[in-house]
Amino acid sequence: MSKDISIITVHGMGDTNPNYHHNLQSKLRRYVGKDLWDDKVHLESVFFQKHLQNNQEDYWNEIDDKYRLNWDFLRKFMLYSFSDAASIEHSLRNDLTLYKKVHHEIATAFDNALAAMGDPNKPVIVIAHSLGGEQVSNYIWDAMKGLRYFEEALGTDEEKEFRKFKTCKKFITTGCNIPIFRAGLDNPKLFERPNEQFIWDNYFDDHDVLAYPLKEMSEFFNVPWITDKNVKVGGILTAWNPASHGEYWTDRDVVKPIAQTIKELIT
Repeated sequence: MSKDISIITVHGMGDTNPNYHHNLQSKLRRYVGKDLWDDKVHLESVFFQKHLQNNQEDYWNEIDDKYRLNWDFLRKFMLYSFSDAASIEHSLRNDLTLYKKVHHEIATAFDNALAAMGDPNKPVIVIAHSLGGEQVSNYIWDAMKGLRYFEEALGTDEEKEFRKFKTCKKFITTGCNIPIFRAGLDNPKLFERPNEQFIWDNYFDDHDVLAYPLKEMSEFFNVPWITDKNVKVGGILTAWNPASHGEYWTDRDVVKPIAQTIKELIT
């Protein structure tokens, strides 16, 4: 049976499990309602980390065996996390291979969503965490301008149009670190709005040092269809410190509004 709405998730930076979306999916299913979710909702997860992780693991194992470095946990976190961002950004400025692979993963998720719904007019919600927000932002920029991946993408005309966020009603970022990439620029630009119903909700916790509001970044970001939402996420051990960065997708202050949006779009 065809679905009425698709949710596309995009993970953040660092050592990532392919099942990263399971906790979010479980929470959303509970808040939406199990029967409604099972009948109407399709969830597609983007896993671009597979294009980086093997190289990171190989390098880490080599140096860890040879040098026995101190602060292993912190050093490995820094290597895996910031290598993701730096490697993809390097690819954008030099060899586009990795950059295009990331965009191909996002486009494939849209193809699978279209197949599950069987109708290019049905709605999509994209939920991206941390570095995933930067990757989706770059993807939309390129899609609107027909650049890089979109210059050579294969597929039917229907698939090509659907990949360009034509029915994406809401883009949700959590722990978004786009300002880390853009705040040093004179006047950072924003992608064109993909459609007239497109809304961007950006959730950030003020204890999360990797998460930032967006609207103050430049005049281009100060638009009515972007909303910065300051939330408190996490439990006793994480709510008061930077560990809150990993808590958005299980916190009711984030998940319940997303579930409400899903129900509004399908009922």
